[in-house]
Amino acid sequence: MARLRFLPGPPDGGPAHALGARLKRFFLDRWAGRVLVAAAVVYAADRAVAPVPCGLDVLSRVVLVLYCAWGLARLGRYLVRRLLWRIRTKLLVSYLFIAVVPLVLLFVLFMLAGVLFSGLVASHIVATDVDRTAEVLRTTAEGALAGLPPDDATALAVLERPLQRVRTLHPDLGYALWRRGQLVAASPGAPVTVPSWMEPPGWAGLVRESQPDEPPSVRAVSIRGDRALLLQVPVDERLFASLEQRMGIHFVSAGASLRNEHGDVQIHVPDAVRKRTSTDQKRVSGISFPATPEARRWSDGGAELAPMFFHFQPYELMRRLSPGTLNMGDLLVKALAGVAVVFLIMYVVALLLGLVLARSITGSIHELYRGTERLRQGDFANRIRVQSRDQLGDLAESFNVMAASMQGLLMEQAEKQRLEEELRIARQIQMSLLPQGTVSLPGLRVSALCLPAAEVGGDYYDLLPLSPTRMGVLVADVSGKGTSAALYMAELKGLVLSLSRIYDSPARLLSEANRILAANMDPRSFVTMTYAVVDTAAATMRYARAGHNPIIQLEARTGRTSVLTPPGLGLGIDPGARFDEILEEAEVPLRSGDLFLFFTDGLSEAMNVRAELFGERRLRDVIESVDGSGEDEDVLRDRILAEIRTFVGEAAQHDDMTMVILKVV
Repeated sequence: MARLRFLPGPPDGGPAHALGARLKRFFLDRWAGRVLVAAAVVYAADRAVAPVPCGLDVLSRVVLVLYCAWGLARLGRYLVRRLLWRIRTKLLVSYLFIAVVPLVLLFVLFMLAGVLFSGLVASHIVATDVDRTAEVLRTTAEGALAGLPPDDATALAVLERPLQRVRTLHPDLGYALWRRGQLVAASPGAPVTVPSWMEPPGWAGLVRESQPDEPPSVRAVSIRGDRALLLQVPVDERLFASLEQRMGIHFVSAGASLRNEHGDVQIHVPDAVRKRTSTDQKRVSGISFPATPEARRWSDGGAELAPMFFHFQPYELMRRLSPGTLNMGDLLVKALAGVAVVFLIMYVVALLLGLVLARSITGSIHELYRGTERLRQGDFANRIRVQSRDQLGDLAESFNVMAASMQGLLMEQAEKQRLEEELRIARQIQMSLLPQGTVSLPGLRVSALCLPAAEVGGDYYDLLPLSPTRMGVLVADVSGKGTSAALYMAELKGLVLSLSRIYDSPARLLSEANRILAANMDPRSFVTMTYAVVDTAAATMRYARAGHNPIIQLEARTGRTSVLTPPGLGLGIDPGARFDEILEEAEVPLRSGDLFLFFTDGLSEAMNVRAELFGERRLRDVIESVDGSGEDEDVLRDRILAEIRTFVGEAAQHDDMTMVILKVV
């Protein structure tokens, strides 16, 4: 199938002005609309008629969701474009962004800083309370152990008296008594052995058992002689009851260890924090924060962090930390309120000043807009009032000067249009001679390009269907430019269309065309031309060349290019027998994957600013590099054009560029 490309050219129609026509074109002519209709039908059938096969219902829902997101994005872009059309609106929106966003960010920053600071204070208070409890247990254990009699039975009776005072604060107090490493007595839940890392006179602090999911406890061990006494209090709400009364810090739960069995750091949030009951939420409002005091593993004495999760109100915490009657929370709130009022007043004043300034700017711009509208309607006598002596005022004066000189420019433009009319007609003739449809041939793919220069040239190509398996390929270049070259192209097109139905041989066709053109052409003009007959049934291509650029062939089996250059003179140069003597016809087999490039000198003779030519060698290198990567003929066409434009750089195009690419499949 031939895919033809003509540059430059007008777009294929314009946007439809009627909503119904646009919707019809979207749903019936585009794949995106068809997919949306199909998904809607499947979804409606699944809901209203009968369940559709497994997977189609899910696919239809996904498609509908994606299309809804796409439609909302398009609608949002349309609304933004409509709402922000006026420059005044854009200035106001940008001013609001500049003014509001930093304010919001500062507010969020201070809020986060306040939460973090109050959380750190609460964490320190919790860790201090744990240390205080451990110190109380250690002092109690030392005093109790020092007052025990030598007899174990009597010692147990005596031991209850000093422990009773601690139980008033910690009802869950547990103990264990050892003598010479043997357990004498222990309360439920207390350890039965003294760990090997424990040394006299003992130790007090936070302890975690070997099981990672067990909550920690506060323990104190006192060693005196051959006896050792352990006191422990579990870490729960009752341990921090006094802290909640004093500071309003409510204990939620103790998390697992911050290290897993492999020693890697990890944070484990207990279920009590993830799923707090509604009663807890009503009783304790505020924020959650972890305290991470250091604990020891009871089994080996290794140190690790034991997270404990708390809830507290920052304002209430600051109030209770205030000394005496001084309420730091109230003072902080009042100070922040005062600063907020000052900021609000400054913001309102700045906003009003910005609105006034934006109105002055947009007023001048609106005058310029009205002036350009009057100018577009042809009112060149309209002038803009200069209302300010600033850059916008200078712009208004420049606009008035431009409007005053517009009449003269239009007169000059009319003269240029008259001079360019001939070139316009010539270009229309040139573009109308090129194939306007698609040509298909089994086993062959075609890609073509004709890029006219700024000045009309004489490039011409054509694809002539000869039979269901045969096609004529023609590339020609008429010497000279302007209307005369375009007229010769028109004559050549009609001549070749007629001769292609008479002569099957490319050489015979060129010979007869030369005889006819030589008798009618200006002696100073001539035509170079390559004509080939492609026969996919016979897998051959016969061709002849009348002084034109060679054909570049890329062989798929080798990946290398070669040039096909049978001899021949240009059409119209010699009307006698010399043309037929020099002209030769050649034949090349068509193999799958082979590629043939027909081109004009506009490609090989493209010139950069240093007057260097692109050349056939670079053209062959591009063909070899692109086709070797498995890309199709359209990609090769675009790559050739891109490489030429890169080579030319800022130099102007001085000649037409035409190419026809045939690829055997």
